[in-house]
Amino acid sequence: MQTLTDYLPLYGKWTKEQGNIVFTSSDGDSSHGLALFGYDMEDGEIEAEVKLSGKLEYCGAMIVFRANGQERYYAAGVGGLDNAYTLIEGSHLDYTKLIGVGSRDNIEADRNYKLKIVLEGQKIDLFVDNIKVISYANLPRQTGSSVGLFCFKPTTRASFSNYRVNSSRPKAFVAMQFSEPYNEVYRDAVEPLVKEIGFEPLRIDDVYGPGIIVNDIINNLSESSIVLAEISEKNANVYYELGLAHAFGKPTLLMATKGTSLPFDVGSHRCIFYENSIAGRSKLQTSLKHSLMSLLGRNINN
Repeated sequence: MQTLTDYLPLYGKWTKEQGNIVFTSSDGDSSHGLALFGYDMEDGEIEAEVKLSGKLEYCGAMIVFRANGQERYYAAGVGGLDNAYTLIEGSHLDYTKLIGVGSRDNIEADRNYKLKIVLEGQKIDLFVDNIKVISYANLPRQTGSSVGLFCFKPTTRASFSNYRVNSSRPKAFVAMQFSEPYNEVYRDAVEPLVKEIGFEPLRIDDVYGPGIIVNDIINNLSESSIVLAEISEKNANVYYELGLAHAFGKPTLLMATKGTSLPFDVGSHRCIFYENSIAGRSKLQTSLKHSLMSLLGRNINN
């Protein structure tokens, strides 16, 4: 875990007090509080301790994640609207509640709440005092990777301490037939390239082998950030996984050997055609890197 202490206030009044980051507001204040740290994280864990003081009605103190500056961000934590624990999507000072649980009447003043957020692809889990209170598996496609703090404007005082992060490699789900020559394509081209750009490749047979359960596929797809599908063969399992990826709104890249006739339903999607040879797999790697970087909005030189 890495502890973060340096932050940039964007909205609201933020100060440092004895190592804690403190948000305060009064009846005349009209702004929610938003502050960001100089740290980027796609998947992993974020922890913080928060204490709310003063009036508790409509108050809320949250951890921000997947932020693209103030343009778009997500936040989850204690309070917010009518709930004890809430997940929101925000843009500047506007926000939409994605899910809320519990009654705000159960929030206690001057109690030290331990928050932990676990991020895996489109899935977020919020733990409060080591109890999972929110599990949400349908985060929209991410547009940023910054982390920070958010407070609702009726919050009189919120004190954050022990803000720590632990990044993990985001997952890339690979849908492929489990036979040669596709195993060779995976080992020689797909797997090393995915690792090179900072992702952990996940092919379902590597995890579960025979007797795969549909829920395992769904969970792993939900926890993945991108999907690569090899569709040269009309394999029912591969097309099932591809269909789920499209339903989840995953960034998806298709691959097929040259000469493959694509079905109508996927004909409009980006597809890399390759030759299955040593030279062809090398060219496939280059094409995959450029296409994935474009899909993820990254500079090819990064």
